[in-house]
Amino acid sequence: MEKAQTFLPKKILCPMDFSELSDLALKYAVLGAREFDAELMVLHAHFFELPKYFTPQNAKALFADLQAVEKKILNSLKRHVREILGSMPDDIKLDFRVLDHHPVESIMTSIKKEACDLIVMGTHGLRGIKRFLMGSITESVVRESTVPVFTIRQKIHDFIDVQQPEMTPKIKRVLCPWDLNPTSRLAFDVAVSVAARFNAGLTLLHIQEDAEGADIDAIQDRIESLAGDIHNQPCPIEIKMRRGNSAEQIVKHALEHEEDMIVLGAVHKSFLEDTFLGRTTELVMRHAPVPVLITPIHPHL
Repeated sequence: MEKAQTFLPKKILCPMDFSELSDLALKYAVLGAREFDAELMVLHAHFFELPKYFTPQNAKALFADLQAVEKKILNSLKRHVREILGSMPDDIKLDFRVLDHHPVESIMTSIKKEACDLIVMGTHGLRGIKRFLMGSITESVVRESTVPVFTIRQKIHDFIDVQQPEMTPKIKRVLCPWDLNPTSRLAFDVAVSVAARFNAGLTLLHIQEDAEGADIDAIQDRIESLAGDIHNQPCPIEIKMRRGNSAEQIVKHALEHEEDMIVLGAVHKSFLEDTFLGRTTELVMRHAPVPVLITPIHPHL
């Protein structure tokens, strides 16, 4: 059994696009920055591509105008954050950035340049072409990120009005699916750290997709051997078992038990120089009734 790794983010990146969902992500990011004593960087990316017919003189004049626009965007971003939070928090270190790049590029560059170790951002969870267009940035970040990504959506059982500064998220129940793969240990360590920090209960959930001939006692013993002594962890832990499709059962359990967040390990695999996630991870990220913290595992790193 590997030694437990403590999850202690020290610099949190929160991309914002002035939408209600990014406002909700900001509330979670501030909560995390307070609990983990971390610095929070709020990022807004806007991308403008010069038309091909522009001359160098046109471009020079336009870039001068864009610099002025960036200052206005930065001021608007600070004002917007103040409105959502009620005031600028004085108990955390807060930084603001406006970048003239594609959002995904801006986020990936920032986590490397600024040494961010957690991304908190909204995901729209829509279907069809709208889901593809609005959720593609978050999914692209999750696929490329080497640090955990906390994808935020409204909890079905605990709606937060982002226009009310006094309304803040609560994390009392954390769900961590466990598939008996040693790589699940990383997600478990993150889940333990989060649950302990927020004084929350932690549920380890194993889904048995092939129920026929399954030795439930042996599976539970295997989970405990991988997780270590669950009774000596810094948060209360219980083990649950379900049968059926993994993604479906994770979503159902989170809904039925009113979990506040899901911590999910995602193994990144290479295919034609791109990165893709497992089907379970993608389905849970899109359909979970609560926010999902995705811990990336890159076997090639």
